[in-house]
Amino acid sequence: MTKSRVMLSATQRAYTELKQRILDGAIAEGSPIRQDETAEEIGVSKIPLREALMRLQSEGLVVITRNSGATVAKFTVADYQQMLDIRIGLECRALELAIPNMVPSDIEHARTLLVAYHQAMSAREWSELNKKFHECLYIPANNPRLLAMINSLQNNMGRLLSLHVSMAANRSRSHEEHLQIVDACEQANVSLAVALLRKHIEQSKKEVSASFRSAVQQLA
Repeated sequence: MTKSRVMLSATQRAYTELKQRILDGAIAEGSPIRQDETAEEIGVSKIPLREALMRLQSEGLVVITRNSGATVAKFTVADYQQMLDIRIGLECRALELAIPNMVPSDIEHARTLLVAYHQAMSAREWSELNKKFHECLYIPANNPRLLAMINSLQNNMGRLLSLHVSMAANRSRSHEEHLQIVDACEQANVSLAVALLRKHIEQSKKEVSASFRSAVQQLA
């Protein structure tokens, strides 16, 4: 293997590991990323680690400041609401494109995921099944670029949903709304399914605001 390929492999490993730690909340928002320590933990040198940090900065997950190093990006409620607005546009379009291409097995897969989602016991499991459910609805759109953009936003939002939003209330509401969306997809009712999806994400915006207000009140 050439030196460049070894470097690429190390950079990818550092990127994947760091991103997972950030999205899981193992490295909290606003926390510094100690490069020497992190490189040793992951098993790479500082050069591929820096490349990974630059990539994560381009995705909005890391902030690199001259003479201060790297820290995990800290999002405000406004940041999250803006991401949810973007999700509305991207996901509604994806669902609109997907429904005409759906076959019975797509609907069956969605319903199977919802059964598992309803039975999930942990925040991590709930978040992962929620992500898989949305992905399975959009895959028939046959638009990889659009799906990649949605996936990036959902990854960032996953951190918020596990840390700031009431999991019990959100899970109960989301499950019922997911069922309604799948029913509309099965009926090939594009306008209804898109309207339900829009309402579903807009409700998440309200819960985000409520969660942040509650956190502020507790601090006060």
